[in-house]
Amino acid sequence: MSQENMRAMMFLGPGDLELQEIPIPKPEPDQVLVKIHAATTCGTDAKAYRRGHHLMQPPTLFGHEFAGEVVAVGSEIKNFSIGMRVVPHNSAPCQVCFHCKIGQENLCEHLIFNFGAFAEYAIIPGPIVRLNTFEIPDHISYTQASILEPLVSVVHGQRILQIQPGERVAIIGAGGPIGLMHLQMALRSGASQVIAVDLSDTRLKVAEKLGATALINPNGDDPVEAIRSLTGGLGADVTIESAGAKAAWLTALKAVRKGGRVQWFGGLKSGETIDLDTHWVHYGELTLYGTFHGTPLDVQRAFELINSGVIDAQALISGELPLERVEDALKMMIEGEVVKMAIRPDLPAQ
Repeated sequence: MSQENMRAMMFLGPGDLELQEIPIPKPEPDQVLVKIHAATTCGTDAKAYRRGHHLMQPPTLFGHEFAGEVVAVGSEIKNFSIGMRVVPHNSAPCQVCFHCKIGQENLCEHLIFNFGAFAEYAIIPGPIVRLNTFEIPDHISYTQASILEPLVSVVHGQRILQIQPGERVAIIGAGGPIGLMHLQMALRSGASQVIAVDLSDTRLKVAEKLGATALINPNGDDPVEAIRSLTGGLGADVTIESAGAKAAWLTALKAVRKGGRVQWFGGLKSGETIDLDTHWVHYGELTLYGTFHGTPLDVQRAFELINSGVIDAQALISGELPLERVEDALKMMIEGEVVKMAIRPDLPAQ
């Protein structure tokens, strides 16, 4: 391979990834070039691999969670220098549109996204450098830092929910990386019960290790009945759907108590609908939340949670694989065999 080229995993369409040799990008004046030391797999990556993604028009670079070492900076860069260990968020808002001006930057009309984590090098675009890139402290590994992006979304969702001390929370899809982060955040907020629902016993064991007070596998138990039984017949004060599945959306709705709060966190396929029991929503006086991405404030808070150790980032990482095995890692996630995998470009092919 030429010294001017790098290996990068390209998304060619649903179920079709290919490791290619492409030129190493050169940073523009406001950009930073990073040598990737760790990139983590995400539920969004798995969904995109299975069915595509509206933000990724193939062929395109793939992956969006990474941390690494600065190897080149643009002429305008002042706060980052060669050799620094950094972690970027995968997006940045424009700061001038309507939603940005009222504090809803996650809904920015011109949100800039960055892909290309599953590669040896990646460019950090200027707006992300300015707003959402951080130097990693020495006590945090590249792998631990690389979970920043999904944690940002969880911090945002938890900020909306405002879980109160003593509340009972049920997480549907609790064994995935998002669900396990919600679990840790709910416990941090003082939840008296955090009920973990997941189809994978392997993942439920991780949830138990992180403090889940009850485990439910829908393969053996009706999750709605089980949640109601655990909450005195009432239902949970808060239900969080983090599986990105229609059945999970409906379970979250049915398992909440009267006057409770439902958060639909995992996105469904564009155009997909669910049937709502309007009687239950209306007379049960339910509050229903959709949630998407995060704001720069959420990014800052997520970074601080990783640095402080409040969020156990390492517990979310099931193992490490070389760049050549991104597809294997995604398949293991889809099958529920792992939570997240760290992709290390420096590991030899297996």
